[in-house]
Amino acid sequence: MNLYEKTYELVKQIPRGKVSTYGAIARALGDIIAARAVGVMLNQNPYKEVPCYRVIKSDGSLGGYATGIEKKIKLLKNDGIEIVNGRIDLTKYLFDDFETDYPLKKLRQEQEELREKVVAEDDFEMGSIAGMDVSYTKRFAYGAYVEFDEEGNLIKKKVVKMEILFPYIPTYLAYRELPVLNELIKGEKPGIVMIDGNGLLHPRLFGIACHFGVLHDVATIGIAKKLLCGMEKNGHIFIGKRKVARRIGKIFVSPGNKISVDSAHEIAKKFMRYSIPEPIRQAHMLANEARRKDEMKNGD
Repeated sequence: MNLYEKTYELVKQIPRGKVSTYGAIARALGDIIAARAVGVMLNQNPYKEVPCYRVIKSDGSLGGYATGIEKKIKLLKNDGIEIVNGRIDLTKYLFDDFETDYPLKKLRQEQEELREKVVAEDDFEMGSIAGMDVSYTKRFAYGAYVEFDEEGNLIKKKVVKMEILFPYIPTYLAYRELPVLNELIKGEKPGIVMIDGNGLLHPRLFGIACHFGVLHDVATIGIAKKLLCGMEKNGHIFIGKRKVARRIGKIFVSPGNKISVDSAHEIAKKFMRYSIPEPIRQAHMLANEARRKDEMKNGD
């Protein structure tokens, strides 16, 4: 899904003489949590016909994502909008009557349906262990795949580059990164895949490691550097009464699919040489290396 294009189409609906807010557009996309991402997308808008200057903050202040503030004031005044003490009266000028199919709501529903297919117990053969990570510029994603044998020897690595079609939105990471990960896994048959992100340790119990694991019917482990949700007790992470992850040092290991919490923990611990498991560490370095090389070459 190209959420950038869907966002720009919403902004084009704001009529002359009206303004909308980042939050109103996020709600039209289907989730208020996307409000910050809306600002990021408008800041990157490449189209002259998309009136980003008509999007302001929810308190009526102008903000400054899309254009310089002076230019924004001029454009708004040309639209016939009054600005008093740097603010616009939203009771008079707000537009939020968008025609929309609420794309984020649809994605959330898809996550909830796919969640029922997660296998939360051991159902895998050890085999090789792959790690995947993604690095970003404003325009492109650089995905890296590395694969190790059971003894920890690196046996394969590759990278891909793709245009970014989805911004970072908390709890929707899968829709930003899955196109890259799906491309990386083509032709590969690892026994287990480690992904930089969460598995069951997710507000909907369906993080990117779960999503990828269900789509490809493979055992997956999520490796996260921050605790997104849940409560920790003696190194175990719970959502409600359900144990969904374990902590190793500063990282949180949660099963994605076809693996239990404890097995995911033991496998991650086996591949620890530094602060994160080696498949993720090596994939992270490879993705960043690909990004840096491309930036130096093309200025992306």
